[in-house]
Amino acid sequence: MTARTIIVKLLQKTRLNRVAHRLYYRYLHGFDTASRDVLPALQTCFQKSVESRTAYEGDYCEFGIFKGYAFWYAQDTAAKLGLDGLRFYGFDSFRGLPKVQGRDATANDAFYEGQFSCTKDRVTENLERAGVDWNRTFLIEGFFGESLNETTKNELEMRKIAIALIDCDLYASTIDVLHFISDMIIDGTILLFDDWNCFDRNDERGQRRAFREFRDRHPRLAVEDLFTYGAYGQVFMLRKPH
Repeated sequence: MTARTIIVKLLQKTRLNRVAHRLYYRYLHGFDTASRDVLPALQTCFQKSVESRTAYEGDYCEFGIFKGYAFWYAQDTAAKLGLDGLRFYGFDSFRGLPKVQGRDATANDAFYEGQFSCTKDRVTENLERAGVDWNRTFLIEGFFGESLNETTKNELEMRKIAIALIDCDLYASTIDVLHFISDMIIDGTILLFDDWNCFDRNDERGQRRAFREFRDRHPRLAVEDLFTYGAYGQVFMLRKPH
């Protein structure tokens, strides 16, 4: 267990998690990602996507972009690899997590409504200063149960996904994401689950359960376990039968 994980669990037990979280991310965190481990993971994923050629066929999606740092980093990484045709879709409520209920609820406020909130205006300013290419960068606002639909796909002309970073913590949100992307998966699509080991690695909760149910609904999809990253992250490559 990492030092960060120990501190987080201690704060949760003492009921100070919400206060500490808000103070840290509002006043101390700056323009950054909540998990630095995702950055080298993204680099590796883009390199693998180039090797498999999916980077030239699909686009990049991020579900839960917080302040936009990892989203910008993905575009910067792609640019360094010469992937000038890739489009970048960032999905977020810009109001933090939705109401946490059902199997996502915990007794210690591990997740709570409004957590990881950052306004769309602030994210846009962050990305503007970082120098993103707005001609192929799209921010989609709304809770996933509302924004992830066929209308969104058609309006944005979304067709295929090369890489998707799924950083939305909860089972309910992850299920919405996986349903949304199911018909845009190609042979070699890479999925990064940034919260795979949350809920104490319980296979019946969180992203683990959501992905298992997704696989049950799509039995012809083969899943290749690529690597883990940090305390919570897991990366898979999906293979479609020819």
